[in-house]
Amino acid sequence: MERTRKIMNKIKRKLLHNRNISFKGYIRDDELFEIEAELIDTKNYDFQNHDRGTIKKDEPIHQMKIKLVLDNNLFVVDAEAKTENSPYSICKNANSNFKKIIGLQIKSGWKKEITKLIGGTNGCTHITELLSSAATAAFQTIYPYKSKQKNRNETKLNHNQEKPLLLGTCHAFNTNSEVVKRLWPKWYEN
Repeated sequence: MERTRKIMNKIKRKLLHNRNISFKGYIRDDELFEIEAELIDTKNYDFQNHDRGTIKKDEPIHQMKIKLVLDNNLFVVDAEAKTENSPYSICKNANSNFKKIIGLQIKSGWKKEITKLIGGTNGCTHITELLSSAATAAFQTIYPYKSKQKNRNETKLNHNQEKPLLLGTCHAFNTNSEVVKRLWPKWYEN
């Protein structure tokens, strides 16, 4: 308990590592959507790296970018990965494997599917992390846009015709939650 209080109180500290992750969602002129993501890791000190020599303070040790092109139903139409900075020169060689996700649909089980295709030695941990979180950015980009286009309030999204892709993706969209009961009563399970 004492340690918890100290953690919560202001104790002098020094920044050692910084990770910035950003996501942006776009609608294209051809009515497809693009999700761009970038991960940048920096250190607050200079250090030596076997492949790159001295990496200076605030110079990216990792800088990876992804771009997903998605259709209206969250199917991946195109995918691109780029490694701008990495600790090892061979890291960028895994980027071509990223194309393996073309044809997948962002839905429940997305993380499992991408890990199977491009996880582990088939890919880059950081790019896989970005891709995993890109699903949320896709939902936040596409669903409100579709709702706006249909002049409907987000709380009135009622996809009773088809099973909503969001079902089972988080606590709020559990099939026995009050949220599902309100938004998609057809899919509510008591």
